[in-house]
Amino acid sequence: MPKDKDKDNGFTLIELLVVIVILGILSVVVYSAINPVEQIRKSKDTGKKADSAELYSALSRYYTTFQKYPWTTGPNGEVAFGASYLTELEAKKEIIGEFSQRESLSSIFVSVNASKLIHICFEPESSSFKGLANKNIFGEVGTTHICVPE
Repeated sequence: MPKDKDKDNGFTLIELLVVIVILGILSVVVYSAINPVEQIRKSKDTGKKADSAELYSALSRYYTTFQKYPWTTGPNGEVAFGASYLTELEAKKEIIGEFSQRESLSSIFVSVNASKLIHICFEPESSSFKGLANKNIFGEVGTTHICVPE
């Protein structure tokens, strides 16, 4: 019996659908492993932690040199930070001028305890950094922060 030439030259619809389904499954697996949104959040948190460490280092150097922090303290010990402390750190060459323009500074805050020890903290966005968070600065339920020093 002679072979039909049309049947030997192509793929069936079922074969094409199987290949498309397999490629779809593989793309979902790769996308979940990469998770670009989580990677972006993680890179932002890494930047915040680096900026926190840099700010902590600058404040420590400033305190060592001038025996005070670059912000004002009220009569009851309350601290008035304002943005001027960054200007003071820049003026004393403890941080570079571009530091105060960084986007991450809007989510970084300085915490001073009764012993005048400082912590530079931020609330993490990524799930991997949330797992590392260890400080509950404001006593809020379910809110933890990453602080430098830890």
